[in-house]
Amino acid sequence: MKTLHITSLLKKSLLVTLCLICNALLFSQSVNYSPATDIIANPERGLQKYSITSSDYATTTNYNNLSVQTLNSWKTSPNKVTVVYRYFLLDDFLNSDINTTFLENIQTDFNNVRTAGLKIIVRFSYSNAQGTGAQQPIKSQILTHISQLSTVLNTNKDVIFSMQAGFIGTWGEWYYTNSTEFGTDGTISESQWANRKEIIDAMLTATPIEIPIQVRYAGIKTRMYGNTQLNEQTAYQNTANARIGFYNDAFLNNYGDQGTYSGVSECENPVGSSDYNYISNETKYLPMTGETNGLNTCAGIDRTGGANAVYELNLTNWTTINRDYYTPFWNQVISSGHYNQIVKNIGYRFVLNSSSITSNNSDFDLTLDLSNTGYARPFKERKLYLVLKNTVTDEITTALINTDIRTWESSVSITQNFNLGLTGTFQLYLWMPDSETALESNPDYSIQFANTNTWEPQTGYNNLQQTISLSSTLNVDTFLSNTNFSIYPNPTSDFITIKLKKSDSAEIQIFDTNGQLIKELLVSNNYKIDLSNLSNGLYLIRFKNNTSSNIKFIKQ
Repeated sequence: MKTLHITSLLKKSLLVTLCLICNALLFSQSVNYSPATDIIANPERGLQKYSITSSDYATTTNYNNLSVQTLNSWKTSPNKVTVVYRYFLLDDFLNSDINTTFLENIQTDFNNVRTAGLKIIVRFSYSNAQGTGAQQPIKSQILTHISQLSTVLNTNKDVIFSMQAGFIGTWGEWYYTNSTEFGTDGTISESQWANRKEIIDAMLTATPIEIPIQVRYAGIKTRMYGNTQLNEQTAYQNTANARIGFYNDAFLNNYGDQGTYSGVSECENPVGSSDYNYISNETKYLPMTGETNGLNTCAGIDRTGGANAVYELNLTNWTTINRDYYTPFWNQVISSGHYNQIVKNIGYRFVLNSSSITSNNSDFDLTLDLSNTGYARPFKERKLYLVLKNTVTDEITTALINTDIRTWESSVSITQNFNLGLTGTFQLYLWMPDSETALESNPDYSIQFANTNTWEPQTGYNNLQQTISLSSTLNVDTFLSNTNFSIYPNPTSDFITIKLKKSDSAEIQIFDTNGQLIKELLVSNNYKIDLSNLSNGLYLIRFKNNTSSNIKFIKQ
């Protein structure tokens, strides 16, 4: 018994010594980063290129397809294009189902887009010019076509940026239809709106949640699905409101961008109107894409001037814009010196400002400070990983960082604790791969931070220029298997709850990483501790006068 008692004392002494060693070995290191000024080929943002199918697309296999060579030339051009707009013209199928040749050619286009490392916006239309004839089939035929397209859309959801609500009207823009089923030119009855809604509902059903649907003007969405605006709680759900974004093919033109914003006169500036404010909110969570289609100096207001273009691209959260149209607009933007600013910032643009590490050699806290200087937030879900590369063996370990990049706007700060049980020296990286398994390992689909000397194009990693040494032998938690309490959640924000294992109450102490006493409390089982006044960082909680029970937690 005496020997066992001495062994117990030695064990406690060893644990105390280990705890003191760990506290003594706490260290911090920080790195500041330089922003880049170049245009970056990041996925799902930037300039888009225009393409349209020809009449032979319906009759000849492997004809008029997007070529990998052309797609690659767009991506490697100074504009760094990563999104192609594909206009599928269905004029051969006004009175019949879509044939096999057309469907096979669609699949070939998707294959080539994937090979080149781009993504694709799709729109289907039956008419590319106004006329007196029908601009689309009857409703039942359109619904059949949407059903036919469902398989190819679902199979290729990984490379589909969005699907625009074409099918109705000239250019698929829902205006000129010559149709008693759908109404035309702004004269639409309740039953015709119901018919139109059937088309959108069918598109939502035929496509997976990962593919947003885009409509041409604000009133389409508000008339069909109500005008309740999205917020952080209702966005990113499998609901119609959360999936329907916008495309504006008359950006900055007269009459409220030619119908994008209703109730606006010819020369009235739509900024601040109810429709404008509505779209400005919805596109925080959903894509806004499109093109300009004219110069507009109506009433002396140069809405298509470079400075105002920058202002409104930011105001309505533009993700991509067509580089191929309208040429006089782009010439004007180049002349005014705003071109590079637009191309760099259309969509998201993430900049690393700094990173810092606090470690006790067994686990560590990572703090990231970054900015989104782009006009929009990402609209598709994507994970952020910390990558640890062993500097001796090159073995890779990844750990998920608890954040949603779709919420990154302006300034962002992230702090997280990592206790991975690793031993060795590791180079640290950040990795934002595509969420689709088929594209995850392709660096063309990973997001690059807009910094100098951080991007690794071969891996898709962003080098944090941080190295850390870890040793599992100094992990105190490994030795403290007799800990008499637990806490949750960890990491936490404002509160932690303490659960006692062997007593009804206890005195506890909270220390910071410098060993300074922060709080001393008498707690009971399931006691909630208020941490709202603590700064973000790593802390140690233990029983008073009992150093053998210690738990680290992180406040973030």
